[in-house]
Amino acid sequence: MELNEMEKRMLYQTEGNERYALIHELLMASRYAKDPDRRRAAESLMEKMRPLTDGKCMEVVHDIRRNYHLPKEGRTMGELLAEARQRSGAEQLKGHDIMALERFDPEVRHMVVFEVLSEDSFDGEKGDRVRLFLTDVGYEKFQCRQKIGEIKIQDHVKVLPGGYLQNKNKEKEHIR
Repeated sequence: MELNEMEKRMLYQTEGNERYALIHELLMASRYAKDPDRRRAAESLMEKMRPLTDGKCMEVVHDIRRNYHLPKEGRTMGELLAEARQRSGAEQLKGHDIMALERFDPEVRHMVVFEVLSEDSFDGEKGDRVRLFLTDVGYEKFQCRQKIGEIKIQDHVKVLPGGYLQNKNKEKEHIR
């Protein structure tokens, strides 16, 4: 697939780890970009990504994230964050982003990171790591799903009012 420089920069900055999330990010960029060149690049990129399968789309994205290097001058904050993410080698999780709106829902009390163990899970494919923000009832369901071997909860953090995540080491200290 042939991508121009602006399209490569845009893909480099995306955070989506699934085709639909990537296209949604590009849609938002095309709607709200003040620069007409960025808007056109986002629209062009969406046209190129829509016909691809999920796997092929993410293969292109992962290739850009691994191999693309930004020019030294004129980096945006989004590009600097993408570069730091690339250098850290941190795995991107499927599901909710760490700052997802679900986190700030007053009913949400739990953040879980889990691995999908079952072939027929609605959360993803076997081996996927997923982050979700859950209510008390949702968390109970996830505990039951773990007992039957469908998932394995790898991390659990309590979500306090206002979307604060409870620090595991100090009961009264919060992180945002």
